[in-house]
Amino acid sequence: MIADRVSLLSSGNVVTLETEPVDPRDIFRGDYVVLRYAISNIALTAYKGTSDLAKGDTVYVELSKNTAGKWRPVALDTRMMEPAEGNHIIRGRITRIDKRSPRLTPERKKPREVPCPLCGTAQIKYGIESYFVPEGSGRDIEHARNRAELTVDVALADNGEAAIKSLSMDGKTIYNEPLF
Repeated sequence: MIADRVSLLSSGNVVTLETEPVDPRDIFRGDYVVLRYAISNIALTAYKGTSDLAKGDTVYVELSKNTAGKWRPVALDTRMMEPAEGNHIIRGRITRIDKRSPRLTPERKKPREVPCPLCGTAQIKYGIESYFVPEGSGRDIEHARNRAELTVDVALADNGEAAIKSLSMDGKTIYNEPLF
């Protein structure tokens, strides 16, 4: 188990993910920071499979670095994929499928949700949604996260398993995950 963790964190497959603000009621619990990523909500149009996706499904997301240097999802499947050159695969679990979109009623009073197959999204967790920090340091990290100044380097195994390798604030590494 320790050898697997050391191997994963020593892996050369590393992607840097942007974090997104989290509802302040759940921001910091105890000695860890809650993290959410730009890759956590993926349009169902990226899905390559043929069967319906469901909550609890294990999925594989292909990440590609765009011209701005940001890692973005380009494909989603329930089976492991062979990534394009320079791309990486991250494994996650679907926590929610949303195939509805809010639309205004004709009276424009109250939005109602209507089916919208092309508007659907899958919410995915990758097992990297929290990070333990030294007591008292969480507030600064929360504020940086909410200002979109926090990024996370994530090590990826060949099977898509992910582990947080380090946290950076304004481009400077503030925490490195120890191997043991």
